[in-house]
Amino acid sequence: MIDSQTILFFAILLASIAAFVFEWFPIEVTAMLVLAALMGTGLVSTEEAIAGFANPAVITIGAMFVLSHAFTKTGAINAITVWLENNGRGRPLLVMILYFLAASVFSAFINNTATVAILIPVGTQLAQRLHISPSKIMIPLSFMAIVGGTCTIIGTSTNLLVNELAMDAGIKIGVFELSKLGIILVIITLFYILAAQRWLLPSRIPTSGLTYKYHMGTYLTEVRITASSPLIGKTFMETQLANTYELTVLEILRNGQPITTNIRNLRFQEDDQLIVQCPVPSLIRFREDQKVLLLSDVKMNDQELADNENVLVEALISPNSRLSGVTLAEMDFRKRYGVFVLAVRRYQEVMRKKIAHITLKVFDSLLIFGSRTRVTALASDPNFIFLEEHDHTIKKIRFWWVAVGIIPVVVILASINILNIMEAALLGAIVVTTLGIVPVQEAYKAINWTVIFLIAAFIPLGAAMENIQLSMAISDLFASVRDHVGDLGLIAVFFFLTMIMTSFLSHSATAIIMTPLAIRTAVLTGASYEPFIMTVMFAASLSFMTPNGYQTNAMVFSPGGYRYVDYLRAGIPLHIILGIAGVLLIPLIWPL
Repeated sequence: MIDSQTILFFAILLASIAAFVFEWFPIEVTAMLVLAALMGTGLVSTEEAIAGFANPAVITIGAMFVLSHAFTKTGAINAITVWLENNGRGRPLLVMILYFLAASVFSAFINNTATVAILIPVGTQLAQRLHISPSKIMIPLSFMAIVGGTCTIIGTSTNLLVNELAMDAGIKIGVFELSKLGIILVIITLFYILAAQRWLLPSRIPTSGLTYKYHMGTYLTEVRITASSPLIGKTFMETQLANTYELTVLEILRNGQPITTNIRNLRFQEDDQLIVQCPVPSLIRFREDQKVLLLSDVKMNDQELADNENVLVEALISPNSRLSGVTLAEMDFRKRYGVFVLAVRRYQEVMRKKIAHITLKVFDSLLIFGSRTRVTALASDPNFIFLEEHDHTIKKIRFWWVAVGIIPVVVILASINILNIMEAALLGAIVVTTLGIVPVQEAYKAINWTVIFLIAAFIPLGAAMENIQLSMAISDLFASVRDHVGDLGLIAVFFFLTMIMTSFLSHSATAIIMTPLAIRTAVLTGASYEPFIMTVMFAASLSFMTPNGYQTNAMVFSPGGYRYVDYLRAGIPLHIILGIAGVLLIPLIWPL
Protein backbone atom coordinates (compact mmCIF):
# COMPACT_ATOMS: atom_id res chain seq x y z
CA MET A 1 0.00 0.00 0.00
CA ILE A 2 1.46 3.38 -1.05
CA ASP A 3 1.35 5.92 1.78
CA SER A 4 0.84 9.68 1.55
CA GLN A 5 4.53 10.49 1.99
CA THR A 6 5.47 8.32 -0.98
CA ILE A 7 2.81 10.01 -3.09
CA LEU A 8 4.17 13.42 -2.04
CA PHE A 9 7.71 12.38 -2.95
CA PHE A 10 6.76 11.20 -6.43
CA ALA A 11 4.62 14.30 -6.99
CA ILE A 12 7.63 16.50 -6.20
CA LEU A 13 9.92 14.37 -8.37
CA LEU A 14 7.55 14.37 -11.37
CA ALA A 15 6.97 18.12 -11.01
CA SER A 16 10.73 18.72 -11.03
CA ILE A 17 11.15 16.57 -14.17
CA ALA A 18 8.38 18.54 -15.91
CA ALA A 19 10.00 21.82 -14.83
CA PHE A 20 13.36 20.68 -16.26
CA VAL A 21 11.90 19.41 -19.55
CA PHE A 22 9.62 22.38 -20.23
CA GLU A 23 12.02 24.94 -18.70
CA TRP A 24 9.33 26.57 -16.57
CA PHE A 25 12.01 28.12 -14.38
CA PRO A 26 15.80 28.46 -14.45
CA ILE A 27 17.42 25.19 -13.34
CA GLU A 28 18.65 26.53 -10.01
CA VAL A 29 15.19 27.94 -9.23
CA THR A 30 13.63 24.53 -9.89
CA ALA A 31 16.21 22.95 -7.59
CA MET A 32 15.47 25.39 -4.79
CA LEU A 33 11.71 24.87 -5.22
CA VAL A 34 12.25 21.11 -4.88
CA LEU A 35 14.26 21.73 -1.70
CA ALA A 36 11.51 23.97 -0.32
CA ALA A 37 8.87 21.36 -1.17
CA LEU A 38 10.80 18.57 0.56
CA MET A 39 11.25 20.69 3.66
CA GLY A 40 7.70 22.10 3.61
CA THR A 41 6.10 18.65 3.38
CA GLY A 42 8.26 17.29 6.19
CA LEU A 43 10.01 14.75 3.96
CA VAL A 44 13.35 16.09 5.23
CA SER A 45 14.32 18.01 8.35
CA THR A 46 15.83 21.48 8.28
CA GLU A 47 19.27 20.02 9.02
CA GLU A 48 18.92 17.52 6.16
CA ALA A 49 17.69 20.26 3.81
CA ILE A 50 20.80 22.41 4.22
CA ALA A 51 23.27 19.51 4.44
CA GLY A 52 23.84 19.58 0.68
CA PHE A 53 25.55 22.98 0.85
CA ALA A 54 28.24 21.54 3.14
CA ASN A 55 28.65 18.34 1.16
CA PRO A 56 32.31 17.68 0.18
CA ALA A 57 31.24 17.00 -3.43
CA VAL A 58 29.78 20.51 -3.73
CA ILE A 59 32.98 22.07 -2.35
CA THR A 60 35.14 19.93 -4.64
CA ILE A 61 33.09 20.83 -7.73
CA GLY A 62 33.32 24.54 -6.92
CA ALA A 63 37.09 24.30 -6.47
CA MET A 64 37.48 22.40 -9.75
CA PHE A 65 35.61 25.15 -11.61
CA VAL A 66 38.22 27.62 -10.35
CA LEU A 67 41.13 25.33 -11.30
CA SER A 68 39.63 24.72 -14.76
CA HIS A 69 39.32 28.46 -15.29
CA ALA A 70 42.95 29.00 -14.25
CA PHE A 71 44.09 26.39 -16.78
CA THR A 72 41.92 27.60 -19.67
CA LYS A 73 42.97 31.19 -18.98
CA THR A 74 46.47 30.35 -20.22
CA GLY A 75 45.20 29.29 -23.66
CA ALA A 76 47.03 25.97 -23.28
CA ILE A 77 44.15 23.92 -24.73
CA ASN A 78 44.04 26.00 -27.88
CA ALA A 79 47.82 26.01 -28.30
CA ILE A 80 48.18 22.25 -27.84
CA THR A 81 45.24 21.49 -30.15
CA VAL A 82 46.61 23.70 -32.92
CA TRP A 83 50.02 22.05 -32.49
CA LEU A 84 48.38 18.65 -32.93
CA GLU A 85 46.55 19.84 -36.04
CA ASN A 86 49.70 21.31 -37.57
CA ASN A 87 51.53 18.03 -37.06
CA GLY A 88 48.80 16.23 -38.95
CA ARG A 89 48.72 18.50 -41.99
CA GLY A 90 48.08 16.69 -45.24
CA ARG A 91 46.45 13.81 -43.37
CA PRO A 92 42.82 14.88 -42.74
CA LEU A 93 41.84 11.71 -40.89
CA LEU A 94 44.80 12.03 -38.52
CA VAL A 95 43.98 15.70 -37.89
CA MET A 96 40.39 14.80 -37.04
CA ILE A 97 41.43 11.99 -34.69
CA LEU A 98 43.96 14.21 -32.89
CA TYR A 99 41.36 16.96 -32.48
CA PHE A 100 38.71 14.67 -31.00
CA LEU A 101 41.19 12.85 -28.76
CA ALA A 102 42.42 16.20 -27.46
CA ALA A 103 38.81 17.04 -26.52
CA SER A 104 38.51 13.79 -24.56
CA VAL A 105 41.88 14.12 -22.81
CA PHE A 106 41.22 17.68 -21.65
CA SER A 107 37.67 16.80 -20.57
CA ALA A 108 39.05 14.06 -18.33
CA PHE A 109 40.77 16.68 -16.17
CA ILE A 110 38.96 20.01 -16.56
CA ASN A 111 35.37 21.11 -16.95
CA ASN A 112 34.14 19.82 -20.31
CA THR A 113 32.06 22.95 -20.88
CA ALA A 114 35.27 25.00 -20.80
CA THR A 115 36.98 22.50 -23.10
CA VAL A 116 34.22 22.64 -25.71
CA ALA A 117 33.97 26.44 -25.49
CA ILE A 118 37.65 26.70 -26.45
CA LEU A 119 37.57 23.98 -29.11
CA ILE A 120 34.49 25.22 -30.98
CA PRO A 121 36.37 27.98 -32.86
CA VAL A 122 39.27 25.58 -33.45
CA GLY A 123 36.75 23.16 -34.97
CA THR A 124 35.31 25.90 -37.17
CA GLN A 125 38.79 26.66 -38.48
CA LEU A 126 39.46 22.95 -38.92
CA ALA A 127 36.29 22.55 -40.99
CA GLN A 128 37.45 25.38 -43.25
CA ARG A 129 40.89 23.82 -43.71
CA LEU A 130 39.44 20.38 -44.51
CA HIS A 131 36.64 21.79 -46.69
CA ILE A 132 33.90 20.07 -44.72
CA SER A 133 30.80 21.42 -43.02
CA PRO A 134 31.15 22.37 -39.31
CA SER A 135 28.07 20.20 -38.71
CA LYS A 136 30.37 17.21 -39.32
CA ILE A 137 32.54 18.29 -36.39
CA MET A 138 30.48 19.96 -33.66
CA ILE A 139 28.28 17.09 -32.42
CA PRO A 140 31.29 14.71 -32.47
CA LEU A 141 33.23 17.31 -30.44
CA SER A 142 30.50 17.36 -27.78
CA PHE A 143 30.19 13.57 -27.70
CA MET A 144 33.94 13.06 -27.31
CA ALA A 145 34.06 15.63 -24.49
CA ILE A 146 31.18 13.91 -22.68
CA VAL A 147 32.78 10.47 -22.90
CA GLY A 148 36.21 11.88 -22.05
CA GLY A 149 34.76 13.14 -18.78
CA THR A 150 34.03 9.55 -17.73
CA CYS A 151 37.74 8.68 -17.60
CA THR A 152 38.54 10.17 -14.17
CA ILE A 153 36.81 11.03 -10.91
CA ILE A 154 37.36 14.74 -11.57
CA GLY A 155 36.14 14.53 -15.18
CA THR A 156 32.55 15.57 -14.39
CA SER A 157 30.61 16.93 -11.44
CA THR A 158 28.50 13.74 -11.63
CA ASN A 159 31.58 11.58 -11.02
CA LEU A 160 32.56 13.68 -8.00
CA LEU A 161 29.03 13.46 -6.61
CA VAL A 162 28.73 9.68 -7.02
CA ASN A 163 32.20 9.29 -5.52
CA GLU A 164 31.14 11.26 -2.44
CA LEU A 165 27.93 9.22 -2.07
CA ALA A 166 30.01 6.05 -2.35
CA MET A 167 32.46 7.31 0.30
CA ASP A 168 29.52 7.88 2.66
CA ALA A 169 28.86 4.16 2.30
CA GLY A 170 32.52 3.35 3.03
CA ILE A 171 33.51 2.76 -0.61
CA LYS A 172 36.66 4.47 -1.97
CA ILE A 173 37.15 5.01 -5.70
CA GLY A 174 40.57 5.98 -7.06
CA VAL A 175 41.08 9.00 -9.32
CA PHE A 176 41.89 6.79 -12.32
CA GLU A 177 39.65 3.82 -11.44
CA LEU A 178 37.15 4.87 -14.12
CA SER A 179 39.88 4.89 -16.79
CA LYS A 180 39.67 1.10 -17.04
CA LEU A 181 36.35 1.46 -18.87
CA GLY A 182 36.41 5.16 -19.79
CA ILE A 183 39.32 4.80 -22.21
CA ILE A 184 37.56 1.90 -23.96
CA LEU A 185 34.39 3.99 -24.32
CA VAL A 186 36.43 6.89 -25.73
CA ILE A 187 37.91 4.58 -28.39
CA ILE A 188 34.47 3.15 -29.24
CA THR A 189 33.02 6.67 -29.48
CA LEU A 190 35.89 7.82 -31.69
CA PHE A 191 35.26 5.04 -34.21
CA TYR A 192 31.53 5.69 -34.03
CA ILE A 193 31.73 9.43 -34.71
CA LEU A 194 34.14 8.92 -37.61
CA ALA A 195 31.45 6.73 -39.15
CA ALA A 196 28.65 9.08 -38.09
CA GLN A 197 30.39 11.99 -39.82
CA ARG A 198 29.87 10.24 -43.11
CA TRP A 199 26.57 8.46 -42.69
CA LEU A 200 24.49 10.19 -39.99
CA LEU A 201 25.47 13.85 -39.77
CA PRO A 202 24.29 16.08 -42.65
CA SER A 203 26.15 19.08 -44.04
CA ARG A 204 24.01 21.79 -42.51
CA ILE A 205 26.42 24.64 -43.29
CA PRO A 206 27.99 25.42 -46.68
CA THR A 207 31.70 24.69 -46.93
CA SER A 208 32.71 27.55 -49.21
CA GLY A 209 32.51 31.32 -49.26
CA LEU A 210 33.30 33.85 -46.59
CA THR A 211 29.80 33.91 -45.20
CA TYR A 212 29.70 30.17 -44.56
CA LYS A 213 31.06 30.58 -41.04
CA TYR A 214 28.10 32.80 -40.17
CA HIS A 215 25.52 30.43 -41.64
CA MET A 216 24.53 29.13 -38.22
CA GLY A 217 20.98 28.11 -39.07
CA THR A 218 17.85 30.22 -38.91
CA TYR A 219 18.10 33.51 -37.05
CA LEU A 220 15.43 35.88 -35.83
CA THR A 221 15.99 39.44 -37.06
CA GLU A 222 14.19 42.55 -38.26
CA VAL A 223 14.10 44.39 -41.62
CA ARG A 224 12.42 47.59 -42.79
CA ILE A 225 10.90 48.05 -46.25
CA THR A 226 12.29 51.10 -48.08
CA ALA A 227 10.56 53.31 -50.65
CA SER A 228 12.51 51.64 -53.48
CA SER A 229 11.69 48.06 -52.44
CA PRO A 230 9.99 45.88 -55.07
CA LEU A 231 8.04 44.27 -52.20
CA ILE A 232 5.71 47.27 -51.90
CA GLY A 233 2.17 46.41 -53.00
CA LYS A 234 2.86 42.67 -53.13
CA THR A 235 1.93 39.86 -50.73
CA PHE A 236 4.19 37.29 -49.12
CA MET A 237 2.74 34.60 -51.36
CA GLU A 238 3.23 36.64 -54.54
CA THR A 239 6.88 37.36 -53.78
CA GLN A 240 7.76 33.69 -53.11
CA LEU A 241 10.04 34.77 -50.23
CA ALA A 242 9.82 31.36 -48.54
CA ASN A 243 11.11 29.48 -51.59
CA THR A 244 13.67 32.07 -52.68
CA TYR A 245 15.21 33.02 -49.34
CA GLU A 246 14.02 30.34 -46.86
CA LEU A 247 12.41 33.30 -45.10
CA THR A 248 9.41 33.30 -42.76
CA VAL A 249 7.61 36.51 -41.76
CA LEU A 250 6.44 36.12 -38.16
CA GLU A 251 5.05 39.61 -37.59
CA ILE A 252 4.60 42.94 -39.35
CA LEU A 253 4.86 46.20 -37.41
CA ARG A 254 2.89 48.88 -39.25
CA ASN A 255 2.53 52.37 -37.75
CA GLY A 256 3.60 50.91 -34.42
CA GLN A 257 0.88 48.24 -34.46
CA PRO A 258 1.75 44.52 -34.65
CA ILE A 259 0.07 42.37 -37.31
CA THR A 260 0.25 38.60 -36.77
CA THR A 261 -2.77 37.24 -38.70
CA ASN A 262 -3.26 36.73 -42.44
CA ILE A 263 0.34 37.84 -43.05
CA ARG A 264 0.63 35.68 -46.16
CA ASN A 265 -2.02 37.69 -47.99
CA LEU A 266 -1.27 41.16 -46.60
CA ARG A 267 0.23 43.65 -49.07
CA PHE A 268 3.53 45.14 -47.95
CA GLN A 269 3.83 48.90 -47.51
CA GLU A 270 6.72 51.33 -47.26
CA ASP A 271 8.20 51.50 -43.73
CA ASP A 272 6.67 48.16 -42.72
CA GLN A 273 8.99 46.53 -40.20
CA LEU A 274 9.15 42.75 -40.63
CA ILE A 275 10.18 40.32 -37.90
CA VAL A 276 11.58 37.41 -39.88
CA GLN A 277 13.42 34.12 -39.49
CA CYS A 278 16.04 33.45 -42.11
CA PRO A 279 19.52 31.94 -42.59
CA VAL A 280 22.17 34.65 -42.66
CA PRO A 281 23.44 34.22 -46.27
CA SER A 282 19.82 34.26 -47.51
CA LEU A 283 19.18 37.34 -45.40
CA ILE A 284 22.08 39.08 -47.11
CA ARG A 285 20.65 38.24 -50.55
CA PHE A 286 17.17 39.28 -49.43
CA ARG A 287 18.53 42.65 -48.28
CA GLU A 288 20.22 43.28 -51.62
CA ASP A 289 17.49 41.95 -53.92
CA GLN A 290 14.48 43.48 -52.19
CA LYS A 291 16.06 46.80 -51.11
CA VAL A 292 15.25 46.42 -47.41
CA LEU A 293 17.23 47.76 -44.46
CA LEU A 294 18.62 45.54 -41.75
CA LEU A 295 18.59 46.60 -38.14
CA SER A 296 22.05 48.09 -38.44
CA ASP A 297 21.30 49.77 -41.78
CA VAL A 298 24.58 48.23 -42.99
CA LYS A 299 24.81 46.33 -46.22
CA MET A 300 26.40 42.99 -45.41
CA ASN A 301 28.03 41.15 -48.27
CA ASP A 302 31.21 39.12 -48.59
CA GLN A 303 33.30 42.15 -49.44
CA GLU A 304 32.13 44.03 -46.36
CA LEU A 305 32.43 40.98 -44.12
CA ALA A 306 36.11 40.94 -45.06
CA ASP A 307 36.52 44.63 -44.29
CA ASN A 308 39.25 45.43 -41.78
CA GLU A 309 37.14 47.92 -39.86
CA ASN A 310 33.80 46.17 -39.39
CA VAL A 311 33.34 42.48 -38.67
CA LEU A 312 30.41 40.12 -38.24
CA VAL A 313 30.84 37.42 -35.60
CA GLU A 314 28.72 34.92 -33.75
CA ALA A 315 28.85 34.49 -29.98
CA LEU A 316 27.01 32.30 -27.49
CA ILE A 317 25.74 33.42 -24.10
CA SER A 318 28.07 31.54 -21.73
CA PRO A 319 26.83 29.21 -18.94
CA ASN A 320 27.87 31.71 -16.25
CA SER A 321 26.74 34.82 -18.11
CA ARG A 322 25.14 37.68 -16.19
CA LEU A 323 23.22 38.52 -19.37
CA SER A 324 20.94 35.49 -19.01
CA GLY A 325 17.49 36.58 -17.93
CA VAL A 326 17.66 40.16 -19.26
CA THR A 327 16.86 41.76 -22.62
CA LEU A 328 19.18 43.69 -24.92
CA ALA A 329 17.13 46.82 -24.24
CA GLU A 330 17.33 46.41 -20.45
CA MET A 331 21.12 46.16 -20.48
CA ASP A 332 21.45 48.83 -23.23
CA PHE A 333 23.67 46.41 -25.13
CA ARG A 334 24.75 48.78 -27.88
CA LYS A 335 25.85 51.49 -25.46
CA ARG A 336 27.45 49.03 -23.04
CA TYR A 337 29.55 47.12 -25.59
CA GLY A 338 29.70 49.47 -28.58
CA VAL A 339 28.55 46.74 -30.98
CA PHE A 340 25.24 45.83 -32.56
CA VAL A 341 23.24 42.58 -32.16
CA LEU A 342 21.87 41.97 -35.62
CA ALA A 343 20.06 38.70 -34.95
CA VAL A 344 19.35 36.09 -32.27
CA ARG A 345 18.98 32.33 -32.50
CA ARG A 346 17.77 29.83 -29.91
CA TYR A 347 17.53 26.09 -30.36
CA GLN A 348 14.13 24.38 -30.22
CA GLU A 349 12.21 27.63 -29.86
CA VAL A 350 10.47 29.98 -32.27
CA MET A 351 10.88 33.59 -31.10
CA ARG A 352 8.42 36.23 -32.29
CA LYS A 353 9.50 39.36 -30.44
CA LYS A 354 11.57 42.34 -31.47
CA ILE A 355 15.26 41.60 -30.99
CA ALA A 356 15.65 44.17 -28.23
CA HIS A 357 12.78 42.65 -26.21
CA ILE A 358 13.92 39.01 -26.22
CA THR A 359 14.91 37.75 -22.77
CA LEU A 360 18.28 36.11 -23.32
CA LYS A 361 19.03 32.58 -22.20
CA VAL A 362 22.22 30.58 -21.76
CA PHE A 363 23.58 29.37 -25.14
CA ASP A 364 21.49 31.81 -27.17
CA SER A 365 23.46 32.67 -30.29
CA LEU A 366 23.96 36.36 -31.10
CA LEU A 367 25.04 37.67 -34.49
CA ILE A 368 27.17 40.69 -33.58
CA PHE A 369 28.27 43.47 -35.93
CA GLY A 370 30.77 46.16 -35.02
CA SER A 371 34.28 47.52 -35.32
CA ARG A 372 37.11 45.02 -35.13
CA THR A 373 38.53 46.77 -32.06
CA ARG A 374 35.24 46.55 -30.15
CA VAL A 375 34.63 42.94 -31.15
CA THR A 376 38.16 41.93 -30.13
CA ALA A 377 37.62 43.51 -26.72
CA LEU A 378 34.28 41.74 -26.39
CA ALA A 379 35.93 38.36 -27.07
CA SER A 380 37.60 38.43 -23.64
CA ASP A 381 34.31 39.06 -21.84
CA PRO A 382 33.32 35.97 -19.77
CA ASN A 383 29.66 36.57 -20.63
CA PHE A 384 30.28 35.30 -24.18
CA ILE A 385 31.72 32.30 -25.98
CA PHE A 386 33.01 33.52 -29.35
CA LEU A 387 32.72 31.15 -32.26
CA GLU A 388 35.80 32.29 -34.12
CA GLU A 389 39.49 31.77 -33.48
CA HIS A 390 41.62 34.27 -31.65
CA ASP A 391 45.07 33.79 -30.16
CA HIS A 392 46.53 30.27 -30.32
CA THR A 393 49.57 30.90 -28.14
CA ILE A 394 49.93 30.23 -24.44
CA LYS A 395 49.17 33.46 -22.62
CA LYS A 396 52.00 33.99 -20.15
CA ILE A 397 49.90 35.47 -17.39
CA ARG A 398 51.49 35.88 -13.99
CA PHE A 399 52.50 32.42 -12.69
CA TRP A 400 51.09 30.84 -15.87
CA TRP A 401 53.17 27.73 -15.22
CA VAL A 402 51.31 27.25 -11.92
CA ALA A 403 47.98 27.54 -13.75
CA VAL A 404 49.07 24.85 -16.22
CA GLY A 405 50.57 22.52 -13.60
CA ILE A 406 48.09 22.84 -10.74
CA ILE A 407 45.58 20.25 -11.95
CA PRO A 408 48.24 17.52 -12.49
CA VAL A 409 49.49 18.24 -8.96
CA VAL A 410 45.95 17.92 -7.56
CA VAL A 411 45.47 14.63 -9.41
CA ILE A 412 48.78 13.23 -8.17
CA LEU A 413 48.14 14.22 -4.54
CA ALA A 414 44.70 12.60 -4.63
CA SER A 415 45.78 9.47 -6.52
CA ILE A 416 48.61 8.61 -4.08
CA ASN A 417 46.36 9.34 -1.08
CA ILE A 418 48.38 12.23 0.35
CA LEU A 419 45.15 14.26 0.31
CA ASN A 420 41.60 13.35 -0.58
CA ILE A 421 40.15 14.89 -3.74
CA MET A 422 38.28 17.64 -1.86
CA GLU A 423 41.35 18.69 0.11
CA ALA A 424 43.58 18.66 -2.98
CA ALA A 425 41.11 20.62 -5.14
CA LEU A 426 40.39 23.17 -2.42
CA LEU A 427 44.10 23.66 -1.74
CA GLY A 428 44.70 24.15 -5.47
CA ALA A 429 41.92 26.75 -5.69
CA ILE A 430 43.40 28.62 -2.72
CA VAL A 431 46.83 28.65 -4.40
CA VAL A 432 45.58 30.12 -7.72
CA THR A 433 43.52 32.79 -5.96
CA THR A 434 46.28 33.69 -3.48
CA LEU A 435 48.82 34.09 -6.30
CA GLY A 436 46.39 36.29 -8.20
CA ILE A 437 46.17 33.90 -11.16
CA VAL A 438 42.41 33.93 -10.66
CA PRO A 439 41.37 36.97 -8.60
CA VAL A 440 38.63 36.37 -6.06
CA GLN A 441 35.91 38.13 -8.08
CA GLU A 442 36.97 36.23 -11.19
CA ALA A 443 36.92 32.96 -9.24
CA TYR A 444 33.36 33.71 -8.16
CA LYS A 445 32.36 34.22 -11.81
CA ALA A 446 34.20 31.04 -12.88
CA ILE A 447 32.03 28.84 -10.68
CA ASN A 448 28.89 27.55 -12.37
CA TRP A 449 26.50 28.35 -9.54
CA THR A 450 23.65 26.63 -11.36
CA VAL A 451 25.45 23.30 -10.91
CA ILE A 452 26.34 24.11 -7.30
CA PHE A 453 22.76 25.00 -6.31
CA LEU A 454 21.35 22.09 -8.29
CA ILE A 455 23.48 19.49 -6.50
CA ALA A 456 23.19 21.08 -3.06
CA ALA A 457 19.40 21.35 -3.37
CA PHE A 458 18.90 17.82 -4.72
CA ILE A 459 21.10 15.98 -2.21
CA PRO A 460 18.21 16.05 0.33
CA LEU A 461 16.19 14.12 -2.26
CA GLY A 462 18.25 11.06 -1.33
CA ALA A 463 17.65 11.72 2.36
CA ALA A 464 13.92 11.94 1.69
CA MET A 465 13.97 8.54 -0.01
CA GLU A 466 15.68 7.06 3.03
CA ASN A 467 13.29 8.76 5.48
CA ILE A 468 10.18 7.30 3.87
CA GLN A 469 11.95 3.95 3.28
CA LEU A 470 11.41 4.28 -0.46
CA SER A 471 15.00 3.27 -1.16
CA MET A 472 14.42 -0.04 0.60
CA ALA A 473 11.21 -0.71 -1.32
CA ILE A 474 12.72 0.04 -4.72
CA SER A 475 15.88 -1.92 -3.89
CA ASP A 476 13.71 -4.91 -2.98
CA LEU A 477 12.07 -4.56 -6.38
CA PHE A 478 15.47 -4.52 -8.13
CA ALA A 479 16.55 -7.57 -6.12
CA SER A 480 13.45 -9.45 -7.26
CA VAL A 481 14.16 -8.46 -10.85
CA ARG A 482 17.55 -10.13 -10.52
CA ASP A 483 15.81 -13.46 -9.87
CA HIS A 484 14.35 -13.26 -13.39
CA VAL A 485 17.14 -11.64 -15.42
CA GLY A 486 20.30 -12.55 -13.51
CA ASP A 487 23.23 -10.33 -12.50
CA LEU A 488 24.00 -9.15 -16.03
CA GLY A 489 20.36 -8.34 -16.64
CA LEU A 490 20.22 -6.33 -13.42
CA ILE A 491 23.27 -4.30 -14.48
CA ALA A 492 21.52 -3.69 -17.82
CA VAL A 493 18.37 -2.48 -16.05
CA PHE A 494 20.39 -0.06 -13.91
CA PHE A 495 22.45 1.19 -16.85
CA PHE A 496 19.63 1.90 -19.28
CA LEU A 497 17.24 3.20 -16.61
CA THR A 498 19.89 5.65 -15.40
CA MET A 499 20.71 6.69 -18.97
CA ILE A 500 17.04 7.34 -19.74
CA MET A 501 16.52 9.28 -16.51
CA THR A 502 19.52 11.50 -17.16
CA SER A 503 18.04 12.52 -20.53
CA PHE A 504 15.03 14.07 -18.78
CA LEU A 505 16.22 14.79 -15.26
CA SER A 506 19.55 16.42 -14.50
CA HIS A 507 22.67 14.24 -14.32
CA SER A 508 23.24 15.18 -10.71
CA ALA A 509 19.66 14.49 -9.63
CA THR A 510 19.76 11.12 -11.40
CA ALA A 511 23.00 10.21 -9.62
CA ILE A 512 21.56 11.27 -6.26
CA ILE A 513 18.54 9.00 -6.79
CA MET A 514 20.25 6.00 -8.36
CA THR A 515 23.51 5.72 -6.37
CA PRO A 516 21.87 4.84 -3.01
CA LEU A 517 19.59 2.40 -4.83
CA ALA A 518 22.59 0.77 -6.47
CA ILE A 519 24.43 0.40 -3.15
CA ARG A 520 21.38 -0.97 -1.32
CA THR A 521 20.60 -3.40 -4.17
CA ALA A 522 24.17 -4.71 -4.01
CA VAL A 523 23.71 -5.33 -0.26
CA LEU A 524 20.41 -7.17 -0.78
CA THR A 525 21.78 -9.38 -3.55
CA GLY A 526 25.12 -10.05 -1.86
CA ALA A 527 26.98 -8.63 -4.87
CA SER A 528 29.98 -6.31 -4.88
CA TYR A 529 29.27 -2.57 -4.64
CA GLU A 530 31.68 -1.53 -7.37
CA PRO A 531 29.90 -2.76 -10.52
CA PHE A 532 26.63 -1.12 -9.47
CA ILE A 533 28.28 2.18 -8.52
CA MET A 534 30.25 2.24 -11.77
CA THR A 535 27.07 1.51 -13.70
CA VAL A 536 25.40 4.60 -12.27
CA MET A 537 28.53 6.74 -12.61
CA PHE A 538 28.98 6.00 -16.31
CA ALA A 539 25.30 5.92 -17.30
CA ALA A 540 24.48 9.21 -15.53
CA SER A 541 27.17 11.00 -17.54
CA LEU A 542 26.11 9.76 -20.97
CA SER A 543 23.53 11.97 -22.66
CA PHE A 544 23.56 12.34 -26.44
CA MET A 545 19.96 12.31 -27.68
CA THR A 546 18.97 15.95 -27.22
CA PRO A 547 20.66 19.36 -27.35
CA ASN A 548 19.37 20.17 -23.87
CA GLY A 549 20.46 16.81 -22.42
CA TYR A 550 23.97 18.07 -21.72
CA GLN A 551 25.49 21.57 -21.71
CA THR A 552 28.04 20.79 -24.40
CA ASN A 553 25.29 19.50 -26.70
CA ALA A 554 23.51 22.84 -26.38
CA MET A 555 26.75 24.74 -26.99
CA VAL A 556 27.40 23.15 -30.40
CA PHE A 557 23.80 23.44 -31.65
CA SER A 558 24.24 26.84 -33.26
CA PRO A 559 27.86 26.52 -34.50
CA GLY A 560 26.88 23.28 -36.24
CA GLY A 561 23.67 24.70 -37.70
CA TYR A 562 21.86 21.64 -36.38
CA ARG A 563 18.24 20.65 -36.12
CA TYR A 564 16.81 18.78 -33.16
CA VAL A 565 16.52 15.56 -35.19
CA ASP A 566 20.29 15.51 -35.79
CA TYR A 567 20.86 14.72 -32.11
CA LEU A 568 18.35 11.88 -32.20
CA ARG A 569 19.87 10.47 -35.38
CA ALA A 570 23.43 10.57 -34.04
CA GLY A 571 22.72 10.14 -30.33
CA ILE A 572 20.38 7.15 -30.10
CA PRO A 573 22.78 4.67 -31.80
CA LEU A 574 25.63 5.85 -29.55
CA HIS A 575 23.44 5.42 -26.47
CA ILE A 576 22.73 1.84 -27.51
CA ILE A 577 26.35 1.03 -28.45
CA LEU A 578 27.86 2.45 -25.24
CA GLY A 579 25.03 0.95 -23.18
CA ILE A 580 25.76 -2.53 -24.51
CA ALA A 581 29.52 -2.01 -24.06
CA GLY A 582 29.03 -0.80 -20.49
CA VAL A 583 26.72 -3.67 -19.54
CA LEU A 584 29.10 -6.28 -20.93
CA LEU A 585 32.37 -4.78 -19.69
CA ILE A 586 31.48 -3.52 -16.20
CA PRO A 587 31.04 -7.02 -14.69
CA LEU A 588 34.31 -8.08 -16.34
CA ILE A 589 36.33 -5.10 -15.02
CA TRP A 590 34.60 -4.96 -11.61
CA PRO A 591 33.35 -8.51 -10.92
CA LEU A 592 29.99 -9.01 -9.26
